[in-house]
Amino acid sequence: MDNYLYRDRKMMKWMPFNALLEQGDHLSELLRGRTRIDMPVLSPDQEAELNYKLEVSYLFKNEIILRYYEDGSIHEIQGVIVRTDIMNKLIFIDKYALSANQIVDIEVL
Repeated sequence: MDNYLYRDRKMMKWMPFNALLEQGDHLSELLRGRTRIDMPVLSPDQEAELNYKLEVSYLFKNEIILRYYEDGSIHEIQGVIVRTDIMNKLIFIDKYALSANQIVDIEVL
């Protein structure tokens, strides 16, 4: 027994469990799909109000909380609008660049 040398099968011994990992990925994707929401559709009045808040916040350098839609959920950014790119419809808040089409709500602080 002194000259016995253990030879590990490395990853081969874990191959049967690989199917379970893929199944786990699929289940997590399904669960993520259940919590996914559609992008809210804004009325023309809401769009006009957002434009007004954007203009006022940019001119007076007010701090805002900007809510935007991305990847099936709504996210928030707090900060000051640094600059805007009218041609590409981008709004720069601190170090973030957001498309104006993603904006759902603006709260002026």
